[in-house]
Amino acid sequence: MQPTTVALTLVHNDWERTGSATFTFCLEPQLLYFQGHFPQHQILPAVAQLKLLMDCVHALDPSLQCCGAPAIKFTNLLRPGDQVKLELHLKRESLKLSFTYYKITPDSECVTSSGTLTLVKEQL
Repeated sequence: MQPTTVALTLVHNDWERTGSATFTFCLEPQLLYFQGHFPQHQILPAVAQLKLLMDCVHALDPSLQCCGAPAIKFTNLLRPGDQVKLELHLKRESLKLSFTYYKITPDSECVTSSGTLTLVKEQL
């Protein structure tokens, strides 16, 4: 069975005070997300990026749920084996979450996607 979870590492956490946090992780080649998308040139699908994003949000506050995605831009591909950084910034008054995905290489960081989600706080 292929894994569907990613080992997320929280490297910066100022969520309670400023609404910002940064996670890093590796996209293991055997992840289920890569299966069939596309067999010869595997990439991480947009829906998987949103799933990983919400996994990070839930690690910080399980009561937050996505209710809209007014702006998302995918500019570069994420592939098996990539090292990834995800930055989150929450505006608490409006529950607007801005995010940026980066592909990390030894020499640089390249933005792969960014955008804004609208969140709601559910009663747990």
